[in-house]
Amino acid sequence: MAKTYKVFEIVGTSQKSFADAAQNAIAEAGKTVKAMGWFEVEKLGGRIEDDRVSEFQAKLKIGFRLLSPEELKK
Repeated sequence: MAKTYKVFEIVGTSQKSFADAAQNAIAEAGKTVKAMGWFEVEKLGGRIEDDRVSEFQAKLKIGFRLLSPEELKK
């Protein structure tokens, strides 16, 4: 059976690191998106306040498989 995939973009944030920002984005997306399978980091950035990094940002592309009606019932 052929499988179909969809890709979406999301931005995660963290006060700790870029890696933590990416993990936060994936964890939050996982609350509503099923069958996530891969991600790519598209862009890294952040916020500066008082001449210091106050927030790390990671823009991700996340790929997930579209589920069949039978899989959605599980």
